[in-house]
Amino acid sequence: MRDDVTMRLLAALGGLFTLIEALLGLDQRRLEDINVVSIVISITLAAIILLSVIRPEKPIPLTWMVCVVLGIAIIVYSSLIGGILVLVAGFVGYTESSY
Repeated sequence: MRDDVTMRLLAALGGLFTLIEALLGLDQRRLEDINVVSIVISITLAAIILLSVIRPEKPIPLTWMVCVVLGIAIIVYSSLIGGILVLVAGFVGYTESSY
């Protein structure tokens, strides 16, 4: 049970860091098309993670597989720190489910 709380905390921190970095990316003077698409994708991924933490069963269940996949996608598209935190949350959830 304690690992579930740790997983949710790490996923929430990762989602917050991703959202903050995406919103700071909107502050640039010149936005190219690729930049705008990346910002929209990162805000969407951060919203999915945060909604999964707040309401674990409604939008998407918060499982270790979801955290690993979204963590990798967040690392690729936007935030290294947020993606690593979500990825670590996925590995914590995996160790919880393995025993």
